[in-house]
Amino acid sequence: MRPWSKKSSKEIDKEQNRLLWATLICGFIAGFDSTSTFILFPAIRSSLGNGDTAATTWILTIVGIVSSAVLLQAGHLADRFGHNRIMITSAGASVAGSLLSAVSPNLFLLVVGRGLQAAALAGLGVSSIAIIVRETEPGLLATAMGRWAFWTATAGVSGPILSSIFVEYTSWRVLFLSVIPISAMVIYLGVPYWNTDHRSSKKSKIDYLGTFAAMVGISLFVLALLEGNDWGWASPQTNISFAAGFLFIALVVRRSKTHDSPVIPLHVFSNTTFVLSAIIGFISSLMFFGMWLALLSYAIDVWGFSPMKTGLLLTVMPGSMIFIAQPAGRFADRNGFRGIMTGGAIIFTVGFLATNLVAGDSPSIPSMLPALVAAGIGMATILSNTTAVGTQELEPSLVGTGTAILQTGYRIGGSLGSAVVAAILESGTIGTVTTHKWSLWAIIISGAITGILCSSIKKKGPIPAAGNS
Repeated sequence: MRPWSKKSSKEIDKEQNRLLWATLICGFIAGFDSTSTFILFPAIRSSLGNGDTAATTWILTIVGIVSSAVLLQAGHLADRFGHNRIMITSAGASVAGSLLSAVSPNLFLLVVGRGLQAAALAGLGVSSIAIIVRETEPGLLATAMGRWAFWTATAGVSGPILSSIFVEYTSWRVLFLSVIPISAMVIYLGVPYWNTDHRSSKKSKIDYLGTFAAMVGISLFVLALLEGNDWGWASPQTNISFAAGFLFIALVVRRSKTHDSPVIPLHVFSNTTFVLSAIIGFISSLMFFGMWLALLSYAIDVWGFSPMKTGLLLTVMPGSMIFIAQPAGRFADRNGFRGIMTGGAIIFTVGFLATNLVAGDSPSIPSMLPALVAAGIGMATILSNTTAVGTQELEPSLVGTGTAILQTGYRIGGSLGSAVVAAILESGTIGTVTTHKWSLWAIIISGAITGILCSSIKKKGPIPAAGNS
């Protein structure tokens, strides 16, 4: 990581290590939450949801809505007030949200707690990645992002396992309590460097109207994607949510053209590498989010696996990612991004194609392994490298905002991917092999498109990380 000025080498090393570990823990928290709460769902539905599946689903839905809505603002604020400060503040919000979730006496307060956790996750993700991008030495950005992805994947594996143990032997509340000391560690590591930070020198007035419009617009758009299957894609609720969301986002774009401190700095889209990275992130998120629902539903509805058994089976995906993430980053730093990302997309597509061809109605874990392993390889080679590609040419004052734009695209694409898979399943007969294989075809097609897009990345050596030019 790049040293700060006017410090001895010993002080620099200490600061580097503390901040490095803080960013890696942020990645761990993100990965842990993404895979652990699904296992808790049945227990929470029984204890607080009174058996109401639709109502209990909001503990999952609220995360997608809030995190998507907050991401842009988190990135903008991180660039304005400091990446370290937003990371530490978000860790504090994670402590509060986890505590509220753990002690919630009813479903409503649990959803509120999950919403606070979601906002914290958005801030932790954007700020920690921005710190990595900003401080990484030239030619090592993909390696640094691979290290972050490694810890995210490690948490992704441990999440379902620990959730199963907590539900079986203690309580689902213990899982939320376990996040508190992890989040507190980020605060402990980061607080000494609260004032040792990059922040924008501009003191332009914040666009409060644009900020509000962005949060509402993205929330409505994601809400329509998440609830479209239940409401009906042609229903008034869905159409109104989509239309209102587009109107609010259009307002944000219009204000961003003239405001001194725009929510979306539109000039970043003049960078073709950033735009290509955003498109790759959006398309790849269709498959990376959709695949969880497709494989989960196949194992449960076709093979009759229990949710717990299925959750443990799906840990093969982040488990495979653990072994590939760091080597993939080092390869990208040495040889450029195009080869490793295109290769990962090809392996992903072929793996899911193999599973689609050999899996049947009889339970067969080996038939699903090609897709599970290929999914881990795809995530390891594409996800973190997409962020590295997109942010490597950005000026230091836009690293947080650029990261947030990419992450928002991931979230919206992920919501769309899950919605597409759910719509395919709902349009057929759930439990029949044919219906579920159509959902796998959607993943295969998005994988092929991702591969084509990755092959369009310029074939050249990596550019110095943002902030090091």
